[in-house]
Amino acid sequence: MKKIVNLGVLGVGLIGKRHAEFIIKSKNANLVSIADPNESAENYASKIGVKRFKSLSEMLSNSSLDGVVIATPNNLHVENGLECIKNGIPSLIEKPLASSVFDAKIIAKASHDSNVPVLVGHHRRHNPIIIAAKQIINSGTIGNIRSFHANCWLYKPDEYYEQSVWRTKKGAGPVSVNLVHDIDLLRYLCGEVVSVQAQTIKSKRGHENEDVAAVLLRFDNDIVGTISVSDTIVAPWSWELTAKENPAYPNTSESCYNFGGDYGSLSVPDLKVWKNKDKRGWWEPINSSKYSLINTDPLMNQINHFVSVIKGSEKPLVTADEGLRNLKVLEGIYKSAETGQTYKIT
Repeated sequence: MKKIVNLGVLGVGLIGKRHAEFIIKSKNANLVSIADPNESAENYASKIGVKRFKSLSEMLSNSSLDGVVIATPNNLHVENGLECIKNGIPSLIEKPLASSVFDAKIIAKASHDSNVPVLVGHHRRHNPIIIAAKQIINSGTIGNIRSFHANCWLYKPDEYYEQSVWRTKKGAGPVSVNLVHDIDLLRYLCGEVVSVQAQTIKSKRGHENEDVAAVLLRFDNDIVGTISVSDTIVAPWSWELTAKENPAYPNTSESCYNFGGDYGSLSVPDLKVWKNKDKRGWWEPINSSKYSLINTDPLMNQINHFVSVIKGSEKPLVTADEGLRNLKVLEGIYKSAETGQTYKIT
């Protein structure tokens, strides 16, 4: 495999452009082309100095590509992913992997059967904060995790929806668009989800999707925890505003995840550990210590990981199977909210 791999980006909306810009910055990849039917993509292609095509088929037929980043609307992921697999081209598909468990199974099976890698864009796993959090948890520093709370409260302005109407449709609410990231991280840090109970509230803006949801999750190791998500709450408690991951969002000094263990607790992303100094107990003094790390951009880390997977030097961190498991939890959340019953994840 050549030292520098050639990549293409399908879909140059908000996240697609960020992928393109990180590929351009990467020392290990070369952005050859983009594909997007929107005519405004022609100006963007000229701006960054690459070829622009109107479709994935056109881009694959006219570009020598080693991999493709797929950043199209969720309902197109199956079609786009299968086309890349058919052409033997590894792909990095933006989260969620698909719009349904049924569709995700199709992609996961095709990737497995063809041995063509499909990665899912849960880029937060590539963040040094999450890598450190996993190390802290796995080290036993806070003992066995018993519970957690994850918060994702943010306010998306009206123009966010005006820019892309698909964001107002069913399946594009904060559970699918935002909570899927949190589900992936909680699975990564805590284990596999075995059941969920959830309630959702229909959008007050009149959209087809929800704008508030609360979820209770149980894991296979008897961890139970809660998640609260909304895209209509003005608040500082979301990954976007606490992780300092994306310069588009203002920074706060808050945390959005709390993990409780029988020897201590951990807040993320500030990586603060709380423990009793000597004897454990609610009457005993409790102190905090903060872990330090060197920050690197997770989107750049993800692109470099994608390159390594293409070269065969690394195995995918977030496979299509992982994306499928996340969607099973999301589907369980929606089904539980619809029925009012606990939904078992199989």
